[in-house]
Amino acid sequence: MGKRNKNKKAINKDAWLNTYADMITLILVFFILLFSMSTIDAAKYKQLVEIFNPAAVYEATGTATESNGSTSPDADITVDQVVDLEDLYQYLSQYTKENGLADAVSIEKFDKAVAIKFMSSIFFEPDSATIKAGGQKILGDIGLAFKAVEPTVKSIRIDGHTAAADSPVDDRDLSSDRANTVLRFLQNGYISDPSKLLSVGFGQYRPIAPNDTEEGRAKNRRVEIIISETDDFFSDITSSDTGSETATQ
Repeated sequence: MGKRNKNKKAINKDAWLNTYADMITLILVFFILLFSMSTIDAAKYKQLVEIFNPAAVYEATGTATESNGSTSPDADITVDQVVDLEDLYQYLSQYTKENGLADAVSIEKFDKAVAIKFMSSIFFEPDSATIKAGGQKILGDIGLAFKAVEPTVKSIRIDGHTAAADSPVDDRDLSSDRANTVLRFLQNGYISDPSKLLSVGFGQYRPIAPNDTEEGRAKNRRVEIIISETDDFFSDITSSDTGSETATQ
């Protein structure tokens, strides 16, 4: 009797856990595969964000900013409807998206200002300060919006920036010339009060990306236009340590 009990195999009562764990793992993998094949509806995602945070606006550049909620980012707006900076921000965001410029243009809205950052390749050939035909078209389109808000703004500043790269052209001269060219374009066709226009050439000394790659240098070569309702927004360029060259019109 004792010998029969000794040969009897012990029963593992927890063996079912192995099967259960395998099943859970397979289910998890199945849902991961379903998720990887799914797509996100951008419109529904934006609507969901606005439900939980009505003040948030997701702009075309992919960055979040604050809006006073007076206009909807989803509503179409024409240049004839632009009367203030809120409208200008909405119009420029819409224009950038509709014209496939999201990779080359970014727009930021501040409390009293709107800042637009253009990659220089939109307007200029390398080492040139002459605006290309395509750049004139874009600058003309946004110039109409600038004209619409001119009565409500005090200053329009155009900043020119270059990259640290081998070039026969002096970077400070090039950045100043490009900023001045854009200023004159706006002055000659869109802004009636030249005293509101200001251009600044920063050369290569205010980079926004590393200069060790062509992609980074392309980002650093840029033109920025800042439209402000106050003069205080431009106080940074009046300090003596900016290291910039300024040309006024």
